[in-house]
Amino acid sequence: MNPSGQVAIVTGGGSGLGEATARALAAKGVKVALFDIGIERAESVASEIGGIAVKCDVSSEESAQAAFATVAEKLGDARILVNCAGIAVAMKTTSKDGAHPLDIYRKVIEVNLLGTFNMIRLFAVR
Repeated sequence: MNPSGQVAIVTGGGSGLGEATARALAAKGVKVALFDIGIERAESVASEIGGIAVKCDVSSEESAQAAFATVAEKLGDARILVNCAGIAVAMKTTSKDGAHPLDIYRKVIEVNLLGTFNMIRLFAVR
C-alpha cells in the first residue's frame, strides 16, 4: 500500500508513539491530523510535519465527531486511523493515604479502552 496523498488521523499525536507515528506517516507523504487533548504540543508537531492539530478527547463522542468534521473540512476524507492516545497513572493500589482513587483508574479506562473503541466505531461509519 502506498499511503502517499492519503489523509490519516493519529490520536495522541502530540507525543510518544503518536508523535513518532505522525512523523513517519508525514515522511511517506501522508496528510496527517494529530488528535490530542494537549493541543499545544500537537500544534508544535503538526507545524513541523505540515499537518494539522485538532483538540480531541477520544473518550467523548461529541469531541470525536467535531474533530472528524474538522479533518474532513481541512484535509478531506481520512482513510487511515491510528489510535495512540493513552494515559497512565503511576500509583500504588494502596498507600498510607488509603486505597487508590477509583476515579483516576476509571479515567485511564475511559481513555485507553473506551476512547480507542469510540474512535474506531465513529471512524468506520464516516
